[in-house]
Amino acid sequence: MRTTGRLPKFTAVLTGTAIMLAGCIGGRGGGADSNAISVWMFPQGDDEVAIRAIETAFEAANEGKDLEIIVYPEDEYQTKINTALLAGSPPDAAMIENRNWMKVGYVVDLTEHLDEWGVSLDDYSPGGLARGAAEADPTDGIYGLGTFLGGYPIVYNKAMFDEAGLDYPSLDTSMTFAEYADLCRQLAKPSDDPTETVYGCTMTPDPYNYYPVYGPDGHTAEGHMNAPELAEAFEIGAALENEGVAPGGGILDTITTIDLFAQGMVAMTFSDFSSIPTYEEAEIDFGMTPMIVAEGQEDFVDTWTAPWGTFTESPHQEDALAFLQFIATEGQRVQMEATPDPPLSVTIAEEEGYGDGDPIKAEFLQVLENARAGVFVPPGEDNWDPAEVLRLLTVEGQTEAQPILDEMAAAAQADLETVWARWETLDKSEFDEQVEEELASASAAPSAEE
Repeated sequence: MRTTGRLPKFTAVLTGTAIMLAGCIGGRGGGADSNAISVWMFPQGDDEVAIRAIETAFEAANEGKDLEIIVYPEDEYQTKINTALLAGSPPDAAMIENRNWMKVGYVVDLTEHLDEWGVSLDDYSPGGLARGAAEADPTDGIYGLGTFLGGYPIVYNKAMFDEAGLDYPSLDTSMTFAEYADLCRQLAKPSDDPTETVYGCTMTPDPYNYYPVYGPDGHTAEGHMNAPELAEAFEIGAALENEGVAPGGGILDTITTIDLFAQGMVAMTFSDFSSIPTYEEAEIDFGMTPMIVAEGQEDFVDTWTAPWGTFTESPHQEDALAFLQFIATEGQRVQMEATPDPPLSVTIAEEEGYGDGDPIKAEFLQVLENARAGVFVPPGEDNWDPAEVLRLLTVEGQTEAQPILDEMAAAAQADLETVWARWETLDKSEFDEQVEEELASASAAPSAEE
């Protein structure tokens, strides 16, 4: 499952149902067995194959230690954790999906334990590792470690490139938007019959999220969110949809980009690596290349993981740390055997020969060498909206991105000062007060049934 580059706001959206469920939490993180190690998570889209395999392996290696894995709906997950934290009864281990928890001291800093476990920050991919750090910098404290390294490269259909007489894109170097658009137009095969149309590429808001829209330090939207290079990139992307060489929203409302690529209806698209088995099953001969970037930007591929951690008030913290040690070491190997994704540990990927004899996995590893951590921005700044920019340039027929971005950057700059001031002074009491207010407000709101 691919997660977004920026972590959620202060708390999750609260619903009447979520509050009702949150109120059912027991005395020790909601577990039915008080002797088990409670582990909370939300669905990963694959029936939790990896964590179930890790559960079996951990229990086999630790006689008498049982994991109790509880999967909550994603839209209720943070509400459950927040309520448990306020009640002083968090689970023993959980996916740490809110940097506020790290910031205010609710989550155990694992830094001092890494040496004990025989691992180093250098063992792990920086892009995924940053997800478990309060400000995306693990050297300032690491609060969660994942088992897998997800990635979001571009996949391309080799047969279509061969037919068009085009060279394959690089495994190491990102295309610019202009280069991507040029290939897209050469690969497209328009037709009056929509079932016969072959799109040269797809365009989504995702590539625009990788531009440093808040500047190199996360404090400056003006001059970055409205940079001329970014405005040009938006106009290039919108033109692909307007010309019909990339599918527009109407098409994508009826079919996913994954299915378009698997059915041979598009030559290039952005893809989560977890979709690779779908392409292989469809017998698509494909390759990979890093994410496209605006002119002047570094080569880049987005990476992520689901960081596991434990809370300072977890009832079985010693057992939870044993579980996290397993996650950081042997769990990396177990995960790699259970799913197509590489482990978060680059060291273990090399030791275990991930990609040996499998050219697709080998290509993915090479593309992932462009992984890096993004710029941290505190939760709460929500003016950046690349989907809206594309909508205005396509559906609404606006022709210039610059004035749209100028307005967006000005609003974002004003909010940045507020969110940074709040973040820098945020402590546990303020966090608790905010959560209590939101819980009370949601509880008083009428339910959907009413």
